[in-house]
Amino acid sequence: HIGILLVTRRTQRAQCKHAYMQLGKDLTETCHESYDRSASKLGPESFYFNGGVAAKGTVARQRYYIQRPEVIESYFYLWRLTKEQKYRDWGWEAAQAIEKHCRVEHGYSGVKDVDAVPVTHDDVQQSFLLAETFKYLYLLFSDDDLLPLDQWVFNTEAHPLPVLKGLPSGT
Repeated sequence: HIGILLVTRRTQRAQCKHAYMQLGKDLTETCHESYDRSASKLGPESFYFNGGVAAKGTVARQRYYIQRPEVIESYFYLWRLTKEQKYRDWGWEAAQAIEKHCRVEHGYSGVKDVDAVPVTHDDVQQSFLLAETFKYLYLLFSDDDLLPLDQWVFNTEAHPLPVLKGLPSGT
């Protein structure tokens, strides 16, 4: 998770902090490009860098969009840590693409090929769409005093856990 990398940078030596932050920003920008370069503006399941094509799914099994939260999660952390507007802009673009291409009569569906518009749905709404993807979108546009990062940490399922301070070491 890019978010863990970004939050971890807060605990490292000063000379490492910038490197971790830049790495997190660069990885997130590459993920954003995978969304931006697709016809639907949804990111593919995976992509490679080869033959001059960057951040684009090149075979069918890579071009699925199954509603994963990690890119939106990265936008959230980077917004909270940098206040750079582009992360909210990118989150809004993703939210609009999800609403436009994934919304079905009774919920949301994954997309079989992010480069084929109109899209073909896979008729599966992943549980993490609601539990994580939408939660991180909500937090991205919420005030920072809602679950501040110096008081809360998110586990890999996006559940907020309070940061306990003043515990004896080894506990």
